[in-house]
Amino acid sequence: MLEVANLNKHFGGLHALRDFACTVQRGEIVGILGPNGAGKTTLYNLLTGFIPPDPGARIVFEGHSLLRLPPHRIAARGISRTFQLCRPFTGLTVLENVVVGALGAQREPRADLRARGRELLQRVGLAGREDVPVDVLSYGDQRRLEIARALAARPRLLLLDEPFAGLGSGEMAELSALIRQVHAQEGLTVVLIEHKLREFMSLVQRVVALDFGAVIAQGAPEEIVRNPAVIEAYIGRDAHAPEAAHAA
Repeated sequence: MLEVANLNKHFGGLHALRDFACTVQRGEIVGILGPNGAGKTTLYNLLTGFIPPDPGARIVFEGHSLLRLPPHRIAARGISRTFQLCRPFTGLTVLENVVVGALGAQREPRADLRARGRELLQRVGLAGREDVPVDVLSYGDQRRLEIARALAARPRLLLLDEPFAGLGSGEMAELSALIRQVHAQEGLTVVLIEHKLREFMSLVQRVVALDFGAVIAQGAPEEIVRNPAVIEAYIGRDAHAPEAAHAA
């Protein structure tokens, strides 16, 4: 579904992403793992057209190159994302936020978009809050709204950037269940960035581990938590594999 090769990004003298390459198969849940500064959000910004890659990159989605396409055209091709920091459209209601998420990719009548928005809000646990100003939502509810807004565009690939950030354990369990549900029911392919190891490893089917912008390991979660390079980069030089596996 997605093929990425020779993906590099320099910010002045900082090499933020180094020769990144991976493939994502249709229907997978893939996790991008790495410490702060590893290049994870830079990767998302490159995939979604927010910043251009260095020359020589290859980004192909469903057989079509995404290079030099602006974000709205990439969204129209079938890729939606959430952000590390929630970015609701302030001044609008909860339902209006979801409808706006669909406008760029859909040609449906406005009434149909509102019906779709209500359906999504019910699925993410925000039913009954459609007409509430978005500014009054709790942080956990803003996370749910981010996912509803991303789903409004009917994507085939969903990129989630730290969806569990700032949530309590109960909220994380509910959000994990929601991600599994939309993956199964919508037939979505999901790529996930997250720092919460326990939730991350229980959710993803395959992991791509980054450090200093370079891929240092790829494989199943149970392999990654025992990989010495990943343990050193993510957990610490003195960590032991059995402890890392237990943490996950």
